[in-house]
Amino acid sequence: MKIDLKALLNILLKIGLGLLIFFVVTFTIYMGNFENKLIYYVIRPFLNKHYDAQVRDRRIV
Repeated sequence: MKIDLKALLNILLKIGLGLLIFFVVTFTIYMGNFENKLIYYVIRPFLNKHYDAQVRDRRIV
């Protein structure tokens, strides 16, 4: 069973390119602080609306 070197290099090149693109995207998200902006502007208002709509049966005095 002979391994085709050209096909192996082609696969490794595609994997390397995919990893490079993944790194660039995640680095951009990290440097732009986009995950915290998503939490602050999208998830937090949704959770506030959800918890404010709940019926309370006990009050903390």
